[in-house]
Amino acid sequence: MVVRNRRWRYVLVFSLKVLSGLAMFAHAGDSPDPKLLAQREQFLLLEKNIEVMQKRDPKGLDTELASLSDYPLLPYLTLQTLSERLASLPVSDVDRFFSRYAGTPLETTLRKRWLTELAKQSLGKQYIEAYQPHLGTVYTCHYLNFQLAETENPAFWLEQVNDIWLSGQSRPDECDPVFKLWRRAGMMTIDMVMARAELVAKEGNTQLLGYLQSRLPQTHHYLIGLWRQIKRNPVTVTRYPSFPLKYTEYELPVIYYGITRLAWQDPNKAIRAFSVWQKKIEFSEPQLQQIYRAIAISLAIDNDEKAMEWLAKANVPAADSDVRHWHLAYMLRQHDWQGALGVIDSAPTQEQADEAFRYWRARGIGELDASAAQNQLFGELANERNYYGFLASARLAKQPDLATQPLTVSDALLAKVSLYPAVKRAKEWFELSRYVEARREWSYLNKKLNKDEKQAATILASNWGWYDQAIFGFARTGHFDDVERRFPLAFADQFQQQASQHKVDPAMAMAIARRESSFMVDAVSPAGARGLMQLMPDTANYLTSSRVGTNTLFEPDKNVSLGIQYLKYLNDKLGENPVLVTASYNAGWQRVMQWLPAEGEQPLDVWIENIPYRETRHYVKAVMAYRYIYQKQLGQSSDLFDTLSRMKVSADSLTLP
Repeated sequence: MVVRNRRWRYVLVFSLKVLSGLAMFAHAGDSPDPKLLAQREQFLLLEKNIEVMQKRDPKGLDTELASLSDYPLLPYLTLQTLSERLASLPVSDVDRFFSRYAGTPLETTLRKRWLTELAKQSLGKQYIEAYQPHLGTVYTCHYLNFQLAETENPAFWLEQVNDIWLSGQSRPDECDPVFKLWRRAGMMTIDMVMARAELVAKEGNTQLLGYLQSRLPQTHHYLIGLWRQIKRNPVTVTRYPSFPLKYTEYELPVIYYGITRLAWQDPNKAIRAFSVWQKKIEFSEPQLQQIYRAIAISLAIDNDEKAMEWLAKANVPAADSDVRHWHLAYMLRQHDWQGALGVIDSAPTQEQADEAFRYWRARGIGELDASAAQNQLFGELANERNYYGFLASARLAKQPDLATQPLTVSDALLAKVSLYPAVKRAKEWFELSRYVEARREWSYLNKKLNKDEKQAATILASNWGWYDQAIFGFARTGHFDDVERRFPLAFADQFQQQASQHKVDPAMAMAIARRESSFMVDAVSPAGARGLMQLMPDTANYLTSSRVGTNTLFEPDKNVSLGIQYLKYLNDKLGENPVLVTASYNAGWQRVMQWLPAEGEQPLDVWIENIPYRETRHYVKAVMAYRYIYQKQLGQSSDLFDTLSRMKVSADSLTLP
């Protein structure tokens, strides 16, 4: 690296000492040459100091950049240099960069920065020329504002504002000028305000309701109060005098929303409220079906005897798959096998072909003493690699067949794809553990590749140890039979060491990590769970009796250690039952214990179908299948599904016959 003066020499030498450990963090299977390692160090150093160098030593910076001419991430340094001087940058320089990196994250980043600068300088014509859709609300608002300043036909552009204003969330301050023009043009009608009030109430940002109330005539203020009350407590829908029916068209959505929300809390109260309101107002057919749906499913979850009546109302041809699932699940819980078969037979043909319905058809036929027909159906299902296929194999006393078929791609195509600039940029970001930037490049890349190239890119990601993108890639290309690469032994040393220490099945831990994060080390859920095993910070703090930094949970060693400790905790609390532990990892053990039968016992497969949360139902089924696959991957013997097929659930315990 060229150093122009002693001051810079100190900064560069110090930083290079800090960065010299980069080679230690190269991902598995990589042996980068010394030149590439040096370029990575040089890149990181320049990235950190480029602003200062551009001001104090621009010629030295040019020399440094020239020395990285063959380094894949050089365009990101070019992006930085352009970004630092946007205020005085010639349009030709910007357009040249846009043209060279069209469609890439590089172009998107600079375009946003360029548009921000143009808006700051009120350069409307240039902004309109540079604008592209789908960059975000802020950019669209500036665009519409500039268009309204230029156009002779404002009506067209004012109509575009509707979709931006109609949101359940607060809009950016940058939108205020265009909203002001829109409001002055008379576009903020009562219908618009009430439509937004409904969105706001449903999405939970009730602070906005006060603003919306101020935009209504005094005579309509009570409507916002109704939305506020119904959001706070859906029982409000049973306080009938609160609804004067003065403006029925605006009160009806509140009443409908209140009944459907109340149905999930107390379906019997919802039934009574619905009965009263049906005599006062007229619900639309779609509204009726959604009310039937909410009441029926809630009653089925509660195992209420009225569920049959409401499921019959809800399970119409236009009903969604959740209604049919709960209709079937309720029949199974009642051991009404003939009724269960009736639900399956009435389902759409495509849904009847689903593995769940095929499994329960076989189970139902068997319970009605047609074992030969049952075995034939189980035999067909046993050829499939999923939860139901594995259960079918167990009921035939067979070991499930993983039916592995590795994806093959020619060496020539692999070599060709590996040289694509976006592939090289993504790989470099990945090697630098800059996963967000890597995924942006990979996402752009996959929009451009054909199917064969996508398969090659997927294998490259797998070879690099970029497990999450390999897993997503196999799903994206529809190649599900490459079991070893779809279920990689990722971080196997950490999982096996920690599992051995805490006496937990490593296959169980790996199955959970595969389901939770697809081995994305920096994964963050909407709820705030982090890392490979998606640990909540509070859970980590509880396990360690100390405060664990949230970024610490992105470290694979720490995350696996704490995740397996949590599994050990659940094993101890729940008698090492694999299904209860799995459900508890997802939904919490106290909630899971509430789902156990109040009396009697249920076959385990029936109980799983009656787990109230759709996410947890799917989670349990997936993790059970993944655990079996990982047991085979780790060379373990497994009777997992044989055990599951014979297990029963009761309020006191899980028992084997």
